[in-house]
Amino acid sequence: MTTKTPPSPTTSRPYLSSRYVAPVLMLGVVAVGAALPVLRNHIFYMWDDTAAVGLPNWLRMADAITHGRLPLLELDMWRGGDLAAEGVGGMWNPVIVLVAIAASTFDNMALAITLGKTFFMMVMALGSYLLARGFGIRPTLSAAYGTMLPFAGYSLFVDGTAWVNALILSAFTPWLWWAARRVLHRDGSVLWVIVAAYLCLSLGNPYGLISTAVVLLAVMVEAWVVGNRPKIVWLALAGGAALLLNVQVYLPLMLSTSVGFRADNHTFNNEFFSPDLNDLATMSTPSAQPYIISWALPTLSVPAMYLAWFVLPLLPWLRWRRLVEVWRPLTSVLVLGGVFGLLMLGPSQIWLFRWPLRLIDFVWLAAGLAFMVLANFGLHRTHRIGRAAGSLAIIVAGGYLGWADTPTFLTRHVAAAIVVAVLVALLIRFDVTTRLGYGVLALGTLLVLGLQVFWFPGFYNVLNYQFPNSRALLEERFAKYEGLTVQLADLHRVGGQDLVPDRAYKDMLFGNMYSVAGVESTTAYSGIGFTRFDNTLCAVYQGSTTCPEAWGALWRNFPGYDVPLADLLRARTVVVQNKLIDTRRSTPPEGWRRDTAAEESGLVTVWKRIDPLPFPGGRLSHATPGVSIVDDRPAGDVAERVRFHRDDASGPAALTFARLAWPGYTATVDGRALNLRTGPAGLVVVDLPAGVTAGEVELTWSPPGATVSAVALYLGAALSIGLVIGPWYLRRRTRRPDLGDAEQARDDTPEPVGTGSLVEGGVRS
Repeated sequence: MTTKTPPSPTTSRPYLSSRYVAPVLMLGVVAVGAALPVLRNHIFYMWDDTAAVGLPNWLRMADAITHGRLPLLELDMWRGGDLAAEGVGGMWNPVIVLVAIAASTFDNMALAITLGKTFFMMVMALGSYLLARGFGIRPTLSAAYGTMLPFAGYSLFVDGTAWVNALILSAFTPWLWWAARRVLHRDGSVLWVIVAAYLCLSLGNPYGLISTAVVLLAVMVEAWVVGNRPKIVWLALAGGAALLLNVQVYLPLMLSTSVGFRADNHTFNNEFFSPDLNDLATMSTPSAQPYIISWALPTLSVPAMYLAWFVLPLLPWLRWRRLVEVWRPLTSVLVLGGVFGLLMLGPSQIWLFRWPLRLIDFVWLAAGLAFMVLANFGLHRTHRIGRAAGSLAIIVAGGYLGWADTPTFLTRHVAAAIVVAVLVALLIRFDVTTRLGYGVLALGTLLVLGLQVFWFPGFYNVLNYQFPNSRALLEERFAKYEGLTVQLADLHRVGGQDLVPDRAYKDMLFGNMYSVAGVESTTAYSGIGFTRFDNTLCAVYQGSTTCPEAWGALWRNFPGYDVPLADLLRARTVVVQNKLIDTRRSTPPEGWRRDTAAEESGLVTVWKRIDPLPFPGGRLSHATPGVSIVDDRPAGDVAERVRFHRDDASGPAALTFARLAWPGYTATVDGRALNLRTGPAGLVVVDLPAGVTAGEVELTWSPPGATVSAVALYLGAALSIGLVIGPWYLRRRTRRPDLGDAEQARDDTPEPVGTGSLVEGGVRS
């Protein structure tokens, strides 16, 4: 008797059958694709805010944490030093902390940030892969989905190059969606929902609040639709626990906006950074630069509305009627895509949330998933001529819209249309569900990406600082600046030929690069600012000084003071850009001299203090006449103690400190609370009480709302523990012994079992 041997799973399925092959190939494609832009532009990933604040703050955070402290308030960074209020550094996010520490081991900052961003692109890809698999999409298409999102135009060319915090949020969001649906359809633990939500929220990015809320709302709506409504409560509680754990991230920001330029936020529309429906029609046109109001240029210098070359051209070939069978488990896709789509097409600013194009990553997260759900059923094989004509019309229309926005690049648009047409033809020939089809998807994505990075080497709508890459070089160059360095320079007055590592950056730095160089400076990047200080020295967000009057303000005596602002700041070095204020022939201020040896580029004039600073031990810069200072010394990283005595304690007296009066300061004298106010240029002033002839003033700071944050943290931790232990305990009480093996088998099942979940082109009930 002959026994038939069943066909091998690897030969009976038209896709890669191993559960690991597809995701490993996907990560390889992502790694190769992430490296392509660097071949064209080695600082592609060190651009704009990444260069000015993202990477410098990572390095500061890594240095602080490896030395055993949290960088909540960095006094030497001045207007950019309230990192607790800035929020977006990610010091509360363990993944970012680990990546920052790893980045700090590199001297080459461009290489460090390239590797860091590549890692987060892989995190995005893997989370997207698992999300797609949770919808029952076959491994090859799930891998194609995971590759699609990191290389979408906005994700790579805007977030990837300039806004690292947004890139990281896009990387964590698919994990949250996957974890929430796992709770819904597989009875998974809410622990992973809390962890994923925490990672999204602890970035400090306000958009993390939106993405977390919308993802959980979308899955709760799906729970209602599929009839698993008890899970709504669990998901809501998990979201609440994650929010409580992150009160410490957002509360200091909310309580500090009163001192900065984020104080007055409202809703309005000026169409800035706002796409429209026409722009969405170019999502499969690799050469399209949308005509969206932005910075510097009339059009965006990158393909910001691009999603993937195959999405729109394949629409005529998809099996749309199959949606009737599987619409219920797709509810979260529709809700998430709909909410973010409406917000992206909405006003330019809603409260703290501005520039709606930023939401496109979440729109593509839903749109790409919806496409893959349909593609999972395979392509139609009927009416080929009509469908091919539809695909060609879509490609031509996209090319035309791209040309309409930038008609000077006709050759580019024609080439892009031809490449897309050929790739789409191959994909239709082999079908998206086969191994050859996956090869076309992967290699086609890399080919199109190669063309894009050749055409669009950088995001030129925003600032390209072109800082030196070497940290050691920065430390060596700027060791010449002693003590607090006040720089009066405008980045926009630096000529293009001078904005290179070996010209302007021999004497000047912007953003938080002085922190990297190890120099205390008032020049720093701040997302919230400090209005009184900024107005006095005409400082803007990235630390530039924009008006010549800042020079005079530095040497002016404020009412009630017998010394100029430079003394109140305890400045020892002043760097003046010649194009902003030409002080080369000026008479040196009293107690200062010009240091020509420090002027290497010829673009600045450097002034150095001759006279010693009073009170050399701490940051005290002025005491009212009649107050004698016995001792001034630091008391930890931020606190300070000043011992004083007065011969006549009947009149008013005050101490002024060279530190900005961020919310959170308190002062006491021998345990008695003192009045603390904001003085000249926003400096901390402590009033001494009448009748006290001697004592010790202790000045301390903690993030505003620290008590509330601590209580919220404990409540969030308790709720999280309860949400994890509670279901486990209930299951243990109610589980029958003979079901143990079945439950274990269910947990080990690689794909979800849920009402209407899609599996390999069909429906699993």
